[in-house]
Amino acid sequence: MSLDIYAPVIHGIGVRSHEDFAEESVAAIAAHLDASPTGWKRVECPAGCTQFAAGHAHLRGADGLGLVVDPLMWFDVVDQPPRWRVAWWFLRALFVLCAVHLLVNGQVLAEGPTRPVRDLPAYLWRAVRAMAWILVLGAFAVALALPLTLAVALVPKARSLAVDALGWTSDPDTRRGVSDRVSSRVAAVDAAHTVLIGHSQGGAIAANISRDLDPARTTLITMGTGQALLAPISATLHVGWASIAALAASIVVYVAAAAVLMRWLVAAAFALVSTAILGTLELGAAAWRAASDRAQALAHLGEARRLVTDLATTLVLSPDVLATLLSIPAIAAAVLVYARIFAPAVAEIRDLCHPAARGVDLCATFDFVSHPFTVLGARRRIRRVPQSASIADHLRYFPNSTEVLAAIDREISTLGVGRPRDAEAARAGREVRGLVRALRVTRAIAAAAAATAGFLATGALTPALAIGYVAYLAATALKQWRWTSAQRAFRAARERASVAAG
Repeated sequence: MSLDIYAPVIHGIGVRSHEDFAEESVAAIAAHLDASPTGWKRVECPAGCTQFAAGHAHLRGADGLGLVVDPLMWFDVVDQPPRWRVAWWFLRALFVLCAVHLLVNGQVLAEGPTRPVRDLPAYLWRAVRAMAWILVLGAFAVALALPLTLAVALVPKARSLAVDALGWTSDPDTRRGVSDRVSSRVAAVDAAHTVLIGHSQGGAIAANISRDLDPARTTLITMGTGQALLAPISATLHVGWASIAALAASIVVYVAAAAVLMRWLVAAAFALVSTAILGTLELGAAAWRAASDRAQALAHLGEARRLVTDLATTLVLSPDVLATLLSIPAIAAAVLVYARIFAPAVAEIRDLCHPAARGVDLCATFDFVSHPFTVLGARRRIRRVPQSASIADHLRYFPNSTEVLAAIDREISTLGVGRPRDAEAARAGREVRGLVRALRVTRAIAAAAAATAGFLATGALTPALAIGYVAYLAATALKQWRWTSAQRAFRAARERASVAAG
């Protein structure tokens, strides 16, 4: 049959159930379109409809265009290489991925503030966050490289996850098989327009397939794409074991140096805040006592002076300052090692991250998979979505009705003629973004206040950070609950309006 728009949905790693993926992705997209004011309505499969996978959905627009949203599975064509080959792929990829994050965050640091005075606070926050990203990832790689590699070799479930991602990047036969599965389906349908929709690694697969399709007849929509992580693995296959060993050694150096630097910054911040609080209290007490008890007032002034002297000693004269100064050239040396190993592949990586097809790349703010893509990808295509602002957001694209499903609706609906704009989804998206932003600020204030209170109570950095982290986790749980409730409320209201409209 002749089809106007074909929208295959391509899954990421770890998917093993066709039915579950179809319910999570295709059913969610179809339900959103069916209730949207853009004019799509779900229709029954025509007689003899055997061309598409189980769980697909047919929709028809108010302008008569036909659309099929189809779950496209590829996990069953992945070859299963020997376990120790997969373990080597994983160990190598782990340090390559750390290198990608380091180079990306280094570029964030190098950009600098556009307006030195106005943008300086935001730039400093981005700088600290960038260092924290690579510190956490580097520490994770150093501490867990061996146990995770053994898990990949010995635990079948861990090995299947690794093979999904690394077979695509490291095994030519698997890459060819997956590509053929997707491209042959698109060619067989031969729709007037193809809308490739990919999540995680599915986004990388869709981006690669789109390069072989006619850009005028292709739209590419990715969610949490792994292209900026997977492309470097493929582009650096020629890198030998000696360079990978140098990469691992430089990560150890970077983690140690960055940990020293971050520790000093955090300790300095706590010292500044506690000195400001206690010093203000001492000065207030001195002012209160000035008229009635001059000796007590002078004692309070002396205590305030001692606090300032101790702060100066902590910031300038402590041994930590020397260690911090030594850590800076160590970090620079690690960056040079990364740059030397990756320089030959940078052009190829950037090319793979800039598809010619129209569309959008949806990247959650706290998604560590798509984070490098927000720097290496095409600015004209990238759209950051806050989601629930947590590290679990990589798994929350399809439940995001107000931004992700609305963006898919918008890209598909622009292919029609005279479709109304979904103003309600746009308004709800703004409200949810505002809610998440307010809850993030609340979380930061609560964590900082709890950590400061812990530091004032204990005088030690470690318990203060632990108290602050507990407050951070509690505020994160509240934020995720509020975000999930907002998405459910939007879907419920949209369904009620659709039913009322008949």
